[in-house]
Amino acid sequence: MLRTLALGAVLAAGLVVPAFAQDAAKVVGTYTYKGTDSDGSAYIDSGKVVVKAVPSGAVEITWDDGAYLGVGQVTGNVLAIASVADGKNSIMLLTINPDGSLSGPWWRRADKGSKGTEVWTKK
Repeated sequence: MLRTLALGAVLAAGLVVPAFAQDAAKVVGTYTYKGTDSDGSAYIDSGKVVVKAVPSGAVEITWDDGAYLGVGQVTGNVLAIASVADGKNSIMLLTINPDGSLSGPWWRRADKGSKGTEVWTKK
């Protein structure tokens, strides 16, 4: 019985990872971004973000040549990202838009505001 369950789990994982990898392919690339900070103030400049696929089916996100790093997972038409910014845990939920851009809110632990947003435009 235990062997059957273990085999089932391995087979299920083998089916799920390729599905995540296919979803990740939708967002892999280089983008420019603009947005607002958690207090609602606009970013001073736009920046560059690079999204790369990793073997697990997740994606690695690098902002501004390594200033910030994150890991993400595509689920449906949403890219969910966890990162650390300014020493605080951050999360983003970006919608994958039909034109290939991504947009949505982000939150950073212990920030007083909750108005952070970003819009990514594929280069």
